[in-house]
Amino acid sequence: MKRTLLALLILPLLAVGGAWADEPAGAPTAVPTQPPAPPEAQAPTQPAAAPPADPQLTIEGVQNPVVQAEPGVVETAPATAPAEPLEVVRQSVSPSGTTVATLSNGLTVIVRENHSVPVVHAQVLVRQTGGMYEGPWEGSGLSHLLEHLVAKGATRGAGHVEGSTESRGRLDAIGAQSNAYTSMDRTVYFINATASHTDAVIDILADWMARADITREDFQREHGVVQRELEMGKDDPGRQMSYAHMANFYQTHPGGVPVIGYMGALRAVTYEDVVAYHAARYVPQNMVFTIVGDVETQAVIDRVRGAFAGFEAGRNEQVVLPEVPRLAGVRRVVQTSPNVQDVSARMSFRSIPLVHEDLYALDVLSYILSNGQTSRLEQSVRREQGLVTQLFTASWTPEWGAGQFMIGFRAEPDKAQAAEEAILTELRKVVAQGVSEDELAKAKRQKIADHVYGQQSVESQAGTLAMDYQSTGNVEFSRLYTDRIQAVTAEQVQAVARQYLDFGALAVTWLVPAGSEAAAGATATTGPRQDAASRFTLDNGLTVVLGPTDSVDLVAMYLATPGGLLAETEQTNGLGSLMTELSLKGAADMDADAIAAFFDRSGGSIGATAGNNSFGWSATVLKDDALQAVGILADVAIRPSFPQRELEILRPQALAAIRQANEHWLGQLHNEFRQRFFQDAPYGLQPNGTEAVVADVTAETLARYHADRVRAGQAVLAVYGNFDPDAMRQAIEQAFAGMPAGQVELAQPETRQVAEGGERYVLETANQQAGIIVGWPGMRLAEEADRDAMTVLDTIISGYQMPRGWLHSELRGNRLVYVVHAYNWTGLAPGTFLVYAGTQPETAETVVETIRRNIARTLDEPFTDEQIVEAINIILTSELLGNQSMGSLAQRAALDELYGFGYDYAKTLEQRLRAVTPEDLRRVARKYLAQPAVE
Repeated sequence: MKRTLLALLILPLLAVGGAWADEPAGAPTAVPTQPPAPPEAQAPTQPAAAPPADPQLTIEGVQNPVVQAEPGVVETAPATAPAEPLEVVRQSVSPSGTTVATLSNGLTVIVRENHSVPVVHAQVLVRQTGGMYEGPWEGSGLSHLLEHLVAKGATRGAGHVEGSTESRGRLDAIGAQSNAYTSMDRTVYFINATASHTDAVIDILADWMARADITREDFQREHGVVQRELEMGKDDPGRQMSYAHMANFYQTHPGGVPVIGYMGALRAVTYEDVVAYHAARYVPQNMVFTIVGDVETQAVIDRVRGAFAGFEAGRNEQVVLPEVPRLAGVRRVVQTSPNVQDVSARMSFRSIPLVHEDLYALDVLSYILSNGQTSRLEQSVRREQGLVTQLFTASWTPEWGAGQFMIGFRAEPDKAQAAEEAILTELRKVVAQGVSEDELAKAKRQKIADHVYGQQSVESQAGTLAMDYQSTGNVEFSRLYTDRIQAVTAEQVQAVARQYLDFGALAVTWLVPAGSEAAAGATATTGPRQDAASRFTLDNGLTVVLGPTDSVDLVAMYLATPGGLLAETEQTNGLGSLMTELSLKGAADMDADAIAAFFDRSGGSIGATAGNNSFGWSATVLKDDALQAVGILADVAIRPSFPQRELEILRPQALAAIRQANEHWLGQLHNEFRQRFFQDAPYGLQPNGTEAVVADVTAETLARYHADRVRAGQAVLAVYGNFDPDAMRQAIEQAFAGMPAGQVELAQPETRQVAEGGERYVLETANQQAGIIVGWPGMRLAEEADRDAMTVLDTIISGYQMPRGWLHSELRGNRLVYVVHAYNWTGLAPGTFLVYAGTQPETAETVVETIRRNIARTLDEPFTDEQIVEAINIILTSELLGNQSMGSLAQRAALDELYGFGYDYAKTLEQRLRAVTPEDLRRVARKYLAQPAVE
């Protein structure tokens, strides 16, 4: 084995500058560019007024846990089909470097290399398998039911039949995530894994597609599961609104049929129907196999050729859809629901299919109307007139037929009619007067930003490539889309408004509270609530933050207490992680099964973590179970029973995690860096603990550790979501009154002192790649002014949650690294500012020198206001997109309050960043980056 010289590399433990040391790094939420979002709500947690990402139904409960997978641990079963590998009959490379190949059986293979991170995303898109293409089974939800069955088991290449358990086992063995979804026009199966398991991922997907083993037993089970899913959807106002409006707009066209189908037709589906439908649709000519990640194109194509060998082309019966009927007038449907308190409305004009010259102007028009607080409808209808609580527009243009230009809003019943009229008034103004150049320029800029942020992960890239190819036959469609958006003129926007906004041909659908059928002003029921967050303190010292809203139908809660590694020593390293995990396995009068059963029934989850600076307990449930969930969370966090039996189940897992941490070179270097940089300080301890401590710990020891360190005096509980504040406060006071008062003392180590001239540590391994890290002594969280300035400086140096900046441009641009990034690790104790990179051994010294040179540049760089504004805009956009869920809001509020900044600290981010000056950047650079470094 080749031996390489490795400097130290550490995995980023938190978001760059924006998240605290115990908060997961949040990736920006991608806003798809093209094709625009179809108008069908699926996720129960999605705000009703926001257009969803896709009208799709996913397999529930098959998401595999994220497990660190290491090269060489799992031997991939080779493709051993008896036939010879398939031939490549056509192959081309697009201008952006994407390869498209067609195999001899008709299967399309799309490959894009992305070497920034050693991960891979692979998916198979099966065309003409969505809800619209079910032919004689239309309305049965057969496509969605089949999705539940295809990945359950498969015949492997050597003729071995694997059952559901073994199929899951193959995925778990490589630490993969897998799932599937069905939409109106396709079914997609995907797997995420580390790049070292690319061959295994290809083989598993090939087995599912070419050798699916659909058993009668699996059919009977999943047939029942899907029926229960359909019933559950009846209680989801967003989904019911979507169904009603699609039926209103498309009428007899298959586009108006719910993907999940109708109960009567679904119940009538037989096992034989499933087998026949599968044989007719799951043929290779209908499949697009897409893979993006740290792969080699030709190796992927060769593997696919072998993995799909023997999968012959079948009879491909293409389903021809009828034309979407035109709207002959204003078609209005009003539907009641006992689950809504206000009016949810959608209005749609008939528009165009995807491939149409007016696509770009219509998309720009949608952004001008509703994208951002300064957009037309937001300013007029929401802010000035106060008529709506939620508002969106969307230009949805499917490739199979006419789409919709849609406007959606939510309003109090007595304001809904006025809101509809106000919206139509604004649309008429655009038709008559057009749009301004400022509005046009802003919308174009937003489109570019959406595209950039929507293409950060290999998963999003693969999805875009597959959709582009399915919809247009051109994998470059989305890349060219933003260029064509920039060519749109104000005159073109007004022209499409005049052509498609036909106020005499409009589909209008309202979902109203029960008893409100007549009109918007018929009743005076309570409208949507978006209360400001509030804070109070219990007698024992527990701080509580409540953030009520009815924009979602769920509640998330997070309890944070001081602790984590700062509460540990070498003799106790690992107790915090075991203590929090074991607390979930029994509390008060509930055992592990009872706790798990409650959250399974509630459609929720519960978890616990031990970070660098804190312990955290979290729970998320649908709103109806929120008050009971608070009580269980309190029991788990402050009254755990620590059963010895559960400890013996957890102990082998904990020991395995400790041993496996050094099997992979990234984990190996991560652990080495902690020890070398932080030395005897708590941050130098191992997150999972040591084998010696974990092997000997008893349940009684963990109980004493918990009693000493979980106290109310500094703890914070944050609850965000749809709940009644008074009822929630009463439940919290009752559940948490017994939390012991008092405070916990944590270690307060000093800043790391690096030897004059710097320090270098070398770890020699048998790895084939070199990892590098250069780290400088850093700051505490409390040093707010320094931290904000360093966040901006870091963004200029290396980007914010997405690689860019000086280091990325020079090192990645010159092909010297696979990945390079910098981030500011802060905590209650002093942290570090560091730069890490992955490269070849022979270029390691060049990379180190380039890093040093770019960091030295910061000391005297004449930074400009323009650079700062650009960096701040990048930061703010990422933070807003990455912190939208109730869970992230609750965790952020709890940690900010715990660390002394206040629960609403995030609201001051823009104000603080806007105060940063060029001199501030040079000041923090000289204060921290002029010191000797550890590398």
